[in-house]
Amino acid sequence: MTAKVMLITGATSGIGAAVAREAAHHGYRLAITGRRADRLDALAADLPGVEALALPGDLADPSTPARLIDGVIARYGRLDVLVNNAGFGLPRLFGQTDPARLREQVEVNFTAPIVLARLALPHLIAGKGTIINVGSSITSVANPIFGAYGATKAGLAWWNDALRREIKHLGVKVCLVEPGPVATEFFDAVNRRADVHRPPALFTARVDDVARRIVRLVDHPRRRLSVLRRMVWPFRLVGGLFQVWPWLGDLGLSAMVRRIEREEAAAGGAP
Repeated sequence: MTAKVMLITGATSGIGAAVAREAAHHGYRLAITGRRADRLDALAADLPGVEALALPGDLADPSTPARLIDGVIARYGRLDVLVNNAGFGLPRLFGQTDPARLREQVEVNFTAPIVLARLALPHLIAGKGTIINVGSSITSVANPIFGAYGATKAGLAWWNDALRREIKHLGVKVCLVEPGPVATEFFDAVNRRADVHRPPALFTARVDDVARRIVRLVDHPRRRLSVLRRMVWPFRLVGGLFQVWPWLGDLGLSAMVRRIEREEAAAGGAP
C-alpha cells in the first residue's frame, strides 16, 4: 500500500514539528512548511526512513497556499491529510498592536487554513482524506490580551464544524484539536510581553503527547479533541459563567488590563 501523504503547516517548531516526527514514525510521506527554511531543512533531515518535502513559505502571502498544494501534488501526486497548525499570537492589547500585524495574524490563523482546505479538497475527496484544524481553548474566554488571536481561532472552529457537515457524506473527515496550555515556545513569547507565565506541569500538555493524539485522529477521527481535558474544561466553565454573568468577566478582565497599563506606565512604556 502506498504511504499516505500529510501536509503540515507551522512545522518549524512546537506542535507542527512534533506532528511531523510522530507522522514519520507511522510511515507517512510528509510535506512540511513554515517561514524558516533552515529549520524546515533540519527537520526534514532528522526524519530518516520517510520522504519529507520541505516547502518554505509565509502563509500571510495570499499566493502561498496554492504554491504549497501544487508542490505537494507535483512531488507525490496525492494528498491524504492536511494539518492546519500554523498560527501565532500577538500578546499585546488590541489598541497597542500594529494594524499590519493584525492583518498578518488573520491571514495566517484563519484565511490560509480555509484556502488551503479549499485547494486541497479535490485531492482529499479522491482519497477520502482528513483535515485536522488546530484551534485553541482560549476561545472559551474573551481575553483582551488575546483578542484578535481568539477571534481567529473561534472563526476557525465555526468553519471547521460547517465544513465537516458539508463534506461528511464524501468521506472526508474534519477534526478540530483544542489544545490547552502546551509546553512550546508560545508561552515564552507571551511571557515576554504580558507577564503570563506557563502553568505548572500538571496543567501543561507535553508537545509529543499532543502530536501523538493529532496523528491518531487520521485513523480514529473525532469532531473535537481537547488536550488536556483537565485544563480545557475549566476554560469552558469560566466562559460559561461569563456568558451567564457578563459583568463578572468585564470586572475581572478589565481589572487585568488596568494592572498591565499601570505596570507599563511605571516601566516607562516598555514595548
